[in-house]
Amino acid sequence: MVYALGGAFQFSARLRRRRPGWHRAAGRVLVVAGLAVAGSALWMTLFYPQKEGTGDLLFLLRLLFSSGMVASIVLGFAAIRRRDFAGHRAWMIRAYALALAAGTQAFTVGFGEALFGTGELRGDLYLGVAWVLNLAVAEWAIRRPRVLVGARR
Repeated sequence: MVYALGGAFQFSARLRRRRPGWHRAAGRVLVVAGLAVAGSALWMTLFYPQKEGTGDLLFLLRLLFSSGMVASIVLGFAAIRRRDFAGHRAWMIRAYALALAAGTQAFTVGFGEALFGTGELRGDLYLGVAWVLNLAVAEWAIRRPRVLVGARR
């Protein structure tokens, strides 16, 4: 909950500008929380029994995307230590997108089952589509042209 709720505030440009100390302090807490989220996802994937009706594809996807979240957080932290603000922003957006894919999975599974039916492989794919969709939106957000609020023409 800390990562999901606190992370949303980190992307507010107004908050970062007006309260940079808060952004830094909250960021430190959220790096630890994000690593705990990704670490617990890795732990559960590796050491808990697979849920009935899921297959090896989902096991691999969980390993890939939870490891990707760890890597994104570490790379984002390294970027800010180098004062690479654009790199920091990009990596943290990717990490947050991966973390929130569980919410998107409710839609991809629901629509997937309604349109294409059920099954082990299909279910694994529906879940995987959510991670890919979230990353696609994250990449769009990272690469879109930035609009300066209040800029003169």
